Amino acid sequence: MAQSKSENTQRLAKNTLYLYFRSIFCLILSLYSSRLILAALGVDDYGINNAVAGFASMFTLVTGSLSSAISRFLTFEQGTGNTEKQKQIFSISLNLMICFALVIFVLAQTFGLWFVQNKMTIPAGRESASIWAFECAVFSVMVGLIVSPFNSAIISHEKMGIYAIISVWEALFRVGLALYLTFGHYTVDKLILYTVLCTFYTLLLRVFAIGYSVFKFPECRFRIIRDKKLCGELFTYAGWNFAESASSTLSGQGVNMLLNIFCGPAINAARGLSNTVQMSIQMFVNNFTLALTPQITKAYASNDSSYAKYLTFRGIRFAFFIMFIVSLPVLLESEFVFTLWLGDVPEHTVNFNRLALIACLIDLLYYNFGIVQNASGNIRNYRLFFSAFILLQFPLAWIALRFGAPPEVVYCVMYVSSVCNFIATFFIVRKTIHYTFKELMTEIYVPVFKVVACSVIVPLLISHLLSYGWLRFLVVSFLCVLFTIPSVLFIGCNQSERVFIYGAIKKYLNKFIK
Repeated sequence: MAQSKSENTQRLAKNTLYLYFRSIFCLILSLYSSRLILAALGVDDYGINNAVAGFASMFTLVTGSLSSAISRFLTFEQGTGNTEKQKQIFSISLNLMICFALVIFVLAQTFGLWFVQNKMTIPAGRESASIWAFECAVFSVMVGLIVSPFNSAIISHEKMGIYAIISVWEALFRVGLALYLTFGHYTVDKLILYTVLCTFYTLLLRVFAIGYSVFKFPECRFRIIRDKKLCGELFTYAGWNFAESASSTLSGQGVNMLLNIFCGPAINAARGLSNTVQMSIQMFVNNFTLALTPQITKAYASNDSSYAKYLTFRGIRFAFFIMFIVSLPVLLESEFVFTLWLGDVPEHTVNFNRLALIACLIDLLYYNFGIVQNASGNIRNYRLFFSAFILLQFPLAWIALRFGAPPEVVYCVMYVSSVCNFIATFFIVRKTIHYTFKELMTEIYVPVFKVVACSVIVPLLISHLLSYGWLRFLVVSFLCVLFTIPSVLFIGCNQSERVFIYGAIKKYLNKFIK
């Protein structure tokens, strides 16, 4: 078993490394392309596309929860070694997703079009372009649904390198499109051209993912299977996930709609830009979580709950550290970063970004507990409480905006929801992996608190003493790195983790030198 765990750790490090190289490359390209696209489309069109695409994604409420169920069941059967069950799960999942894609098409062409035309705030003369943006977003959503079982198969087999390839291609396509919008010659409306070409390269990448899965994994074949029991298991699991999917969509895209209705498309542009930076930074954490999830699920499937708890605790701690190291310089120097990136920064963008990054850091202190809870299959109470507190964000945000609160209030509402979920998670998940409050404090929260306290004080002080500009940005960024990385290594990690990190660095440096 020790050999197996050692191999798992090496595979986790390898998969995470693949995804980190992807993240660094994609982060640079994403920031550059977003600046060009904002300049080419303008604030209003950029905001229209962000709001309309967000509304289109709301049609995936049920299917989003089903996608999560597919991933969990495929990964669980990987842990048990039941190949035939994997084939059945994949085939049933693919059939269901095709049916749901057709249902979404009907809903989008009826209620969806009516809402875009009659309820959303669209500047005069941009109605036709907004419809094009909506239709392209709907098509992308439908294709994404059909491809989701193939993506789940890639994750369950821990083939993270293919994600790195797909993401790099997507980033290159996006930069090429941004350059074409900026310097190309065309007579078509820019927003229409942008959404159509985005849909085209998204389709190409999805076809590639399908082809790879069919070629590499024997379970990825289209078959008509009628297994009521298995369908029932999938829908039961997905049904409890649905509550979270619905609440998350309302809190995310629903709040986006509220901002559009109460504040206009310019606010959507500010939120979209801040989300670009937030998601680019969060990608580093998502890479680690994506590589970690199959191992936790397989450990639980093989009845090794102590190893699943070990991975969960370490996963929460390291996910927070990764996010904190990358986000601290951006938190302290957001205004300079956005000015350097965009030149002319839309109002509220800097505030949105800071508040969103803090919200992500808070969520990371408990969110990864959901991985082991999903692996157990006993998700009813967890999903109900989690969804109820997230669902509160939408009505509370509506009330606050209705009475004239500034748009930043939506993030304050998120903090309240996160604290409530943190408390609920502690009591629910401990029944699954049997931890104590003392273990949580010792293994996760005390090291995290110490790292934050040791890392923030000096950079924060210097940022207030120096004048705005390049000198402050460079000094503060250097101090952030200087204090966070040693704090993580010597305060946030135990002895065995430091030995592993040193060994991994030495191993890859030796390969590079040779």
